[in-house]
Amino acid sequence: MKDRAYQFPTPEHQCCACQGDLSPGGEFYSTICFLEEEFARRNYCVSCWAPEEGGETTSRVDRSGIFAYWRTRRPEEPDGEAVKIRFDPLVVLEFFRGLGGKAEAESKVEPETAGEEEAGAPPGPSESQRRDLRFVLSLLLIRKKILLLKGTFIRDKFEWLELQERRESDKTYEIANPELSETELEQVRDAIGELLQMQV
Repeated sequence: MKDRAYQFPTPEHQCCACQGDLSPGGEFYSTICFLEEEFARRNYCVSCWAPEEGGETTSRVDRSGIFAYWRTRRPEEPDGEAVKIRFDPLVVLEFFRGLGGKAEAESKVEPETAGEEEAGAPPGPSESQRRDLRFVLSLLLIRKKILLLKGTFIRDKFEWLELQERRESDKTYEIANPELSETELEQVRDAIGELLQMQV
């Protein structure tokens, strides 16, 4: 597991689309994307992200490389630190889906080779990074009963989890267990909390 993949630069209080300042106390959209071999958060003002709220029709944000997003608010104090929000299962589930949790019919290969990017696909995290994050995200979602554990099985000497979404039972996943140590599990979990600015 590469430490660099779990070190996230703190985004500036500035919209990445129009370069305008995000006002203290004002709402904005925060996103997770993958830039230069690492995850990063990028912030956008409401008018750029959701132009319909300002009477425009075209968004200024390219959402093709975004794994998840949420609406948040900048602290009232100009130099105040961002307060972590309470666990939001919908944001976590969106991040889990965005990382490419494989449906049962699509995931029939070993963890080391699953999800290899096709030629011309947009850049993204390595499969080992995806696997670690998907596994820990799945544990968080199982704990919150957003994902249901249908069972486990062994394939090619690896343990896999069979999961099903509680609200959309037709969405099922097979997630490889990367056999992380307790320290590694905590590292990935803390990294997820930092990336999402969320209490996990």
